[in-house]
Amino acid sequence: MPLVLVSGPAGTGKTSLVAEWVRRGTGHAEKTGWVTFEDADSGFWTSVLECLGRLDLDLPEDLFGTVGGDGVLGIQRLAALAALIADAPCRFTLVLDGYEMVSLDLAHEVDFLLRHTLGNLCLVFVGRVDPVLALYRYRLSDSLVELRVADLAFTDEEAAELVAFLGVTLDGQSVHELNQRVKGWAAGLRFAGRALAGHQHPERSVATVVSQTCDINEYLMGEVLEAQSPEVRRFLLDTCVPSLLSADLVEELHGPKAGRILDELARSNAFIEPVPDQPGYYRYYPFFRDLLRAQLAYEDPEGMAELHRRTAGWLERQGFAEPAIAHLAAIEAWEDVTGHIVRGLLVGRLLMERPDGPLMELAGRLPVSLEGAPARLVRAAAQLRAGDSVACADELAAARRSTLSKDDKVPLSIAVLEAVRAAVGDTAETAASAAERAERQLNGDQGRARTDRESELYALVQLSKGVAMLRLGDLRRARKALTTAIGLDASHRFPVFRADCLGYLALVDMLEGSLSRASRTAAESVSVADGAGVPASDRAPAALVALAYVALERYELKAARDHVASAVVCRGLPKDHLSRSLLEAVIAGLERASGHLQSGLARLEAAARRAASTDPWLTDYLRLEAARLCVASGRTDEGLAEIAKLRHPDVPKSAVVRAAAYAEQGDQSAAERSLAVVRKGQPPVCTEVAALLVDVLQESRRRSPGRARLALDHALRLAAPECLRRPFREAGPSVQRLMASENGLLRDHPWLSHSTPTSDPSTSRHRGPAAIPTPRSREEVVETLTAKELEVLGHLEELLSTEEIAQKMFVSVNTVRTHVRSILRKLGVSRRNAAVRKAREVGIFDR
Repeated sequence: MPLVLVSGPAGTGKTSLVAEWVRRGTGHAEKTGWVTFEDADSGFWTSVLECLGRLDLDLPEDLFGTVGGDGVLGIQRLAALAALIADAPCRFTLVLDGYEMVSLDLAHEVDFLLRHTLGNLCLVFVGRVDPVLALYRYRLSDSLVELRVADLAFTDEEAAELVAFLGVTLDGQSVHELNQRVKGWAAGLRFAGRALAGHQHPERSVATVVSQTCDINEYLMGEVLEAQSPEVRRFLLDTCVPSLLSADLVEELHGPKAGRILDELARSNAFIEPVPDQPGYYRYYPFFRDLLRAQLAYEDPEGMAELHRRTAGWLERQGFAEPAIAHLAAIEAWEDVTGHIVRGLLVGRLLMERPDGPLMELAGRLPVSLEGAPARLVRAAAQLRAGDSVACADELAAARRSTLSKDDKVPLSIAVLEAVRAAVGDTAETAASAAERAERQLNGDQGRARTDRESELYALVQLSKGVAMLRLGDLRRARKALTTAIGLDASHRFPVFRADCLGYLALVDMLEGSLSRASRTAAESVSVADGAGVPASDRAPAALVALAYVALERYELKAARDHVASAVVCRGLPKDHLSRSLLEAVIAGLERASGHLQSGLARLEAAARRAASTDPWLTDYLRLEAARLCVASGRTDEGLAEIAKLRHPDVPKSAVVRAAAYAEQGDQSAAERSLAVVRKGQPPVCTEVAALLVDVLQESRRRSPGRARLALDHALRLAAPECLRRPFREAGPSVQRLMASENGLLRDHPWLSHSTPTSDPSTSRHRGPAAIPTPRSREEVVETLTAKELEVLGHLEELLSTEEIAQKMFVSVNTVRTHVRSILRKLGVSRRNAAVRKAREVGIFDR
């Protein structure tokens, strides 16, 4: 190769690398010379000719004795020199260390010499600046070897060897972190290693050693910053404030010649590099940028503040709002910060980004004394994100009282924040009205497409509207609003927001009775939050509530309890009326399943009282759940009393619970009247299954076993796709007896028995065939319990007395006592509560 270029900034080991290469030998038929140029040297040809002479090339004194004052040889001497080298019996390699070739005339002569020596000459340029040779020609002809900063940078393995040589022991992660901070810079690694050698625990100091090592800073000051011309030095200080540099930005900060200086610095390897995947942008190495900023703050603090402002103005004009705000925050220009946030319609991002996002961090630093509508709005958003709806309302009220100009964005921001706040902090009706008002404001200019930031606000309003509609029980409009929010681009840019939307949509699926869809939607919400790294305590609880509800309806009680436990740790649960009320219903169902009916009913009553003043629909929902538990436990009068308290007692779901109560009481005509309400429309699957089980009871009472069997089969087929087990597990004695006697029917529905949770009904066909819970470990039970004994055992779990069990089963008290004695004997216990506990341990209840 006729030309080798080793180019990099100070301290990258260029000279050491080439010296090692020379020491190892460049070839048997080759002579190598080394020329070191000092800063003041300008006699290029004089030094080259002297070096060739030392290598025994016979240079005629009369021809090469002196070189002209202009530093060039001229064509005659060039041709003669080329001929002498071409005719020499060996190849000459000259290392030119530290020469900055800036003369085009000189570059043309070097190029002529390299092209006419027939491969007998190789020049190795070692320096910080590329020579002004036509390097592209050498690249095209494959006659150039280039080693640049990326090639000179130490790898992690090489960095580990260097710090180990300096007596420092670091683990692989610490070495990687240190090497990333200095970007493989050899001098930086050496200085950092020497500094770490004095630390007892060097791995703890890796994060700060680069910025705090005096040797590194002094080296950069002496070898880089102070070595520059005054103009370039001023340029470096003027442009160190932004993280990324472009020609337009540096001209904004330094003046019209800045673009040229930027190109020259990039070419001269002044610790500046192009930004990958962003053509036209550059950045200083972090440690060099930090040094420049520190020097600027020391020399000209007022000038530094002005550079931050000018950078912020340029970034805002280019559409980079958040970086612009960060520059203003760096100089604590808080009025400008809040003005930028509101003017740029960025209050929505305070609610959509991660809780530890950059805007939230800035909001947390706002001085409490700062007033004005923008500051009030930023604080309101931060307080809303923290769950303080009352403080948010106070700040919004103060913002409304501020003097507003016609063209500012304060009114729109107030409307959006009010909609979000009302969704979880006000009555359901007020929340719906606030969302509608904000939606109208965002839709004011129908002929203009929304900007990205307006779209973000619209997405927030749609989420708020969806929550409000859910609280009103309007599932159709809730689904529409939430689906709209999820479909907007903002949902994909902000995963925390997307997870929240999916969580509430899962509640819609749940309330509509689609367990499989609710499970999928909730699982996606959890997955999105996991992918975003959101801590469990910072997540919205809606998705977890939906998963708990689905597990309860499938009678996967352990899974339901696990999801409840996860939901309870969410900090936002106490302020989320909707999720909190629905979770209380799930917990009450679990308590009833564990034999603590009264505790579950008390829980539902307390939740209903809390919701009464703000959420009438939720109050009805909770009272209906209480009625459902009462009827399932044989307390039909209490169930009917709860239904009588409902604002809308004739909807299908309440009608079917009322029908079940009447059927249990033997009032068949009243039960049929209630079922007629259910049959008028298309109720959810869970309601239709419950209605069919009432039919089973009715037909059993009419002594029509065939019709009862058909109704049961129909109910099982409807419930199978959703794995809906709860209605069958909580059905009355007549249904349980029929299920126990229909072995053939139950073999067709193995999903009804589950030993492990499942969300996919198709997998249930591989499970055991028994539909009635049976012991998991038969070694622990001498004999298998009969269907009657299982029924009695279930009533014992419900803490019913002997008389109550006899009444529910339509048998005598003595018959019940006989069954109880048999159960105690088979389970090897002496008391009823011990029998229930043993049954749970061995899996009879299949928890």
